[in-house]
Amino acid sequence: MNLNQLEYFVSVAETLNFTRAAAKCFISQTAMTQQIRALEKTVGVPLFIRDKHHVELTAAGKVYLAEARVILKRSNEALRMARLASEGVEGEITIGFIRGYGQNDFSALLRGFHQTYPGIKVNLIRNNMSILLDSLVRRECDLIFTVAPFKREYPDLEHLYLQSYPVMAVLYAGHPLARKSTLTYEDLKEERFIMMQPTDRPKDQMEESMLIYERGGYLPEIASIERDQETLLLMIAAGMGISLLPEYIIRHYQKNPDYRIIPVLKKDGSAETVDFEVSWSTANQNPAVEQFLELLRQE
Repeated sequence: MNLNQLEYFVSVAETLNFTRAAAKCFISQTAMTQQIRALEKTVGVPLFIRDKHHVELTAAGKVYLAEARVILKRSNEALRMARLASEGVEGEITIGFIRGYGQNDFSALLRGFHQTYPGIKVNLIRNNMSILLDSLVRRECDLIFTVAPFKREYPDLEHLYLQSYPVMAVLYAGHPLARKSTLTYEDLKEERFIMMQPTDRPKDQMEESMLIYERGGYLPEIASIERDQETLLLMIAAGMGISLLPEYIIRHYQKNPDYRIIPVLKKDGSAETVDFEVSWSTANQNPAVEQFLELLRQE
């Protein structure tokens, strides 16, 4: 049995005429008769009662007709969805993002994508940059939103620059440096840092440590490693350390009297920033990736 035989059977069942059914299916009447006989042989029972002047369905044929229609409908729907998926209109996409990134306009981007392509299911994964990059290489993520990598090189990856955010030093209000309008890495050399990172990696592999080492020339003394932003800020307010954070994470705390949020400058006096980008593997064949990137480029 094959789908063509089902289509021929349905055509004969609906017309109750082999000649008209054959013409409708663009085959000869002889071929139609042969295909129906082959189908009946496969099913094991007669599907039609027929003579030279009359064709009708048997009781088994009536039952089989209902099921054949369902099978053909499901087959056509499967073809439609496969074609849509190949065009990126239907399907699934897994997007990774670093901790804290959801506090900027990321949600608006996701909302726009969902409204444009409601048939594409979006899965979200939040983690640190290194784990997300590894997930991208392992095809566990289709796209990731991260800080531009500092050290590790990953093959077969493409990157699209999104935006730069100022780096801000967050101190408790009574800190000796709190009265300064700007700070440099040299100013912060003796400080103890509180990092917002998972605790399962060496300190010299954390994104903040890599940034300070590359730009400031030293590995910071780490007082604590926190997963939760509120805990981190509470520790800063208690004078247990300072932190370097992108501006979008702490913009809502600018007027909080418990903190001083001060821009960090590079050695040349320009504002320190972190570049955010979206990355994907060139080997990834998921068509939804290009749909998402196209929407991102438009915005």
